[in-house]
Amino acid sequence: MYKANLVYNAQATLGEGPIWDVKQNSLYWVDIEACRLHQHQPKLNSNIFWQFEEMLGAALLTDDNSILLALEKGLALFDPKSRALHKLGVLENDDALLRFNDGKCDKDGNLWLGTMHKELAANYGSLFKISPSLEVSKELSETTISNGMAWSIENKEYYYIDTHNYEVWRFDYNPDDASIQNKAVCLTIPRDFGGPDGMCIDTEGCLWIAHWGDNCIRRWNPKSGKEIDKINVDAPHVTSCCFGGADLKTLYITTARSGLTENQLKEHPHSGGLFSCQVSVKGTAPNYFKKSF
Repeated sequence: MYKANLVYNAQATLGEGPIWDVKQNSLYWVDIEACRLHQHQPKLNSNIFWQFEEMLGAALLTDDNSILLALEKGLALFDPKSRALHKLGVLENDDALLRFNDGKCDKDGNLWLGTMHKELAANYGSLFKISPSLEVSKELSETTISNGMAWSIENKEYYYIDTHNYEVWRFDYNPDDASIQNKAVCLTIPRDFGGPDGMCIDTEGCLWIAHWGDNCIRRWNPKSGKEIDKINVDAPHVTSCCFGGADLKTLYITTARSGLTENQLKEHPHSGGLFSCQVSVKGTAPNYFKKSF
């Protein structure tokens, strides 16, 4: 069992979506409800953020060092150096009740991105795939809280979380055309473990899953369905995680203040902070969105 350490007391409303930039040795993550993109640079002990006018569901790395943002009203490219924002006219959203929530790129540079109802209405969301040339396909319909995603080490399986179901789904993944099929439940999460939220995968093929409402990250074996490790976090609402650091053995963890009572915030004042934990297993590096437009 591990214990996470506070990295940055960000007081984020809904911290989410950490992603490690291997090229620049820095971490990006979002505060969805505060409309902020954060950057943490561990070597400089630096924490900065950029403010936007729309909710920010996810931030993805691109192969040309820009950031692909899932803004509330559609996808956009952001240049952190110039602060230039270029809206792409893709997945444009005029539904005031809908927002994006969590996204990951596969090894071929496609973006997989989910949507959800802001008030958590069931079956309101979808899972989309966006190709490097910005072609969009709907991969799943009637999801509720689209969350964690990961691909197996062999790139033959795709893991996906719809938090509402307290399950992790496994699909057969075809890397030839980036398609998924044959859905199966590989993990059933006990209700008292908290809702499964964001996740990442290590080099041994195990899933590290954030548990909303249970102060922790748990490491699961998706083959056996068993929990094999746990990281305690001093924040009830643990939202997501990713591997980072030079050796990819630092697990970065985002948390939220949203939904906590005044008493809970007094007991866990670092809720909404960015945490980290050194673990014994190496993680996988993130995939970049491969622009071809």
